[in-house]
Amino acid sequence: MFIINIKKSVLVTYLGVIFGVLSMYFAFSKMAFSEGNYLRYSLVFLILAGVCDMFDGKVARMCKRTKEEKEFGIQIDSLADTVNFVALPVVIMLSLGMTSVVDVIIYALFILCGISRLGYFNVNASLDNPVKFYNGLPVTSTAIIYPILGLLHGQIPENTFCLVYIIATLITGLLFVLRIKVPKLKGSAYIVIPVLAIILAVLLLVIR
Repeated sequence: MFIINIKKSVLVTYLGVIFGVLSMYFAFSKMAFSEGNYLRYSLVFLILAGVCDMFDGKVARMCKRTKEEKEFGIQIDSLADTVNFVALPVVIMLSLGMTSVVDVIIYALFILCGISRLGYFNVNASLDNPVKFYNGLPVTSTAIIYPILGLLHGQIPENTFCLVYIIATLITGLLFVLRIKVPKLKGSAYIVIPVLAIILAVLLLVIR
């Protein structure tokens, strides 16, 4: 009936996309919660999407997969990353009213750098020889960068906050495609980073 059969090896990836959609919802929602909190909820779901991305590969490798399913997993992971960590940060900034010509130019550059980095990764990724380090900053880093900056929301003037966000976006986009080696997560990082992510999410919810 459908062109694909949903496999458990990609369920975590799909869950991450659902969190990304919820993040978009809260970015533009000022009705479900008080106006001062909507951005914080959006950033919390961005963090959750990042945690899903961190573990989806591990879950997939625990499943018995055909070569076609492995190839599908690589492609669907990058497509999910495009939504959650490239498009979503732009959606959040648009929800803040950051719509000047300069802002839009930087958004375009950020997205072009993000999809170029993901395309580069897909071309160079090997099913039989997993990468040990990344070339360029992984786009998943936005799940940490923007929530950390989000702690400033309400603490500094709105204009200053938006300026910090757009400058960070420009720098992050350039780091996506800069030829730098970033070690791939391994070992204790899979414990430390989720714990830090939980702490960051709690801080976003309690700091006003």
